[in-house]
Amino acid sequence: MLALCYGTRPQVIKASALRPALARLGRVHAVDTGQHYDHALNALLYEQLGVAAPDEFLEVGSGSHAEQTALILTRAESVLARLTPRAVVVIGDTNSTLGVALAAAKRRIPVVHVEAGLRASDRLMAEELNRRMVDAMATLLCTPCASATARMHREHPGATVVETGDVAFDVLRGVRSRLAAPGSIVPGLAAPYLFATLHRAELTDRPEVLAGVLRALGGLELPSVLAVHPRTRAALAASGFTSERVGRLQLVPAVGYLESLALVHGAAAVVTDSGGLQREAYWLGVPCVTVRAETEWEETVAAGANRLVPPAEAPQTLAGAVAAQLERWPRACPVDPGRLRNRPGRHRHRPRRRGPAHRAAGRPRRRVTAHARHHRQPYLYRSRHPRKAPRPHRARRDAVGGGPGALVAHGAGTAALRLVGQ
Repeated sequence: MLALCYGTRPQVIKASALRPALARLGRVHAVDTGQHYDHALNALLYEQLGVAAPDEFLEVGSGSHAEQTALILTRAESVLARLTPRAVVVIGDTNSTLGVALAAAKRRIPVVHVEAGLRASDRLMAEELNRRMVDAMATLLCTPCASATARMHREHPGATVVETGDVAFDVLRGVRSRLAAPGSIVPGLAAPYLFATLHRAELTDRPEVLAGVLRALGGLELPSVLAVHPRTRAALAASGFTSERVGRLQLVPAVGYLESLALVHGAAAVVTDSGGLQREAYWLGVPCVTVRAETEWEETVAAGANRLVPPAEAPQTLAGAVAAQLERWPRACPVDPGRLRNRPGRHRHRPRRRGPAHRAAGRPRRRVTAHARHHRQPYLYRSRHPRKAPRPHRARRDAVGGGPGALVAHGAGTAALRLVGQ
C-alpha cells in the first residue's frame, strides 16, 4: 500500500492526476492534512476535478509555520503508525510536505518526493526550507524538469532520481476543454485585461509593500483583476484596506482551479507571485510578470515567458515590466497542450525527390539516416546542409517539464512500487 499525502490547493490539483494513476498500480490511502480549508482552495477542487474524498482528514487548519508543521507531524505519525504503508508520497514544498515526510522518515518509511529538485537562493524562505529538507529525507526524488534532475544527482548522489515531468501539466491538459468564458466568472470582464494573484508571506507580512503593488496594478493601462487569497484578504483587512477597487484594479474573491485557468487563458498577461500560475501561464502561452526577486521556475525566465519584479520595486517598475512582456512574449503564440505529440512523420515539410537527371549532373544522392528512416523523419539527412524543421514550442515546453515526459502521471508511482518491491 502507498500513502498519498497532501493538504493545499496545488497539492489537491496534482493529487487529482496522481491518485487514480497510483490506484491502477496498487492500493492507495489518501491523507488530506487540511492545511487549506477555504472552500475555493480545497473543497471546490474536489468537486471540480472529481477527486475522491480522502481516507483521512487531519484538520490541522491555520497556525504559524512551526505550529502547523508540528501538528501535521504528530497527526500524520499516528496515521502512519496504524497504516504501515510501503512508501509515503508527498508533493511540493508546503508545511504538509515537510510534516508528513518527517513523520515517515522517523518511522523509516521510504519517502517519495514529487516535484523534487527545485531551488531558490533565499534559503530561509519557508518553501525553500521545506523542499531542501524533504529532498534530503526522500528515498525517491521525482523531478519535473532536466535542471532539477541534474541538481538532485549533484546534491543527493545516493538517492534514486526519476524525471517524471510536471503532474500539473497532466491536469491542465485534462481540463482545458472545460474552461468557461472569463466574463461568466467576473461579470463585465472583457479582453484585454490582466489577471493577478498575490498571496506569499513576503507580501502579506508587509502591508506597505502589498499596498504599493496594488497601487501599481491599479495604475496600469490595462484593467486588472486580482483574485484575493484568504491570507491576502486578512492582511488587507488588518491594515484597514476595505475597498474592492484600486484605480483600474478590481478585487474579487478567491476562485476555483477551473476559473483561475479560464482567467489566465483569456488574459493579455498574468501578474503573480504563485509558482503554479507561472507554469500555467507559460503552458497556455500567456506573458507573465512574477512579483518576486527570484523564482524556482527559472526556465520560464530563461525562455522569455516570465519577468521578475522585486515587490519593493513594483511601484516604479511593474508598468514597464508588463509592457515589456506584452511585447516580448506575444499572446498570439500559445503553447497548445492539446497538440503535444508533434509526430515527426506528420510534419508538413517533405524533401524534394532526386531523379536520375539530378544525379547525372554530378550532384550526390542524399541518404536518409537509419534513425530518420526508423522514426519516419524525412527532414533529417546525412548531407553538408542538413535540413531540420524547427520546433520552438516543444523546446519551451520541455524546459519546464511540459514535454512528453509529463504525460505519464503514474511515473512516480511506478518508480515507487519498484523501489519498495511491491
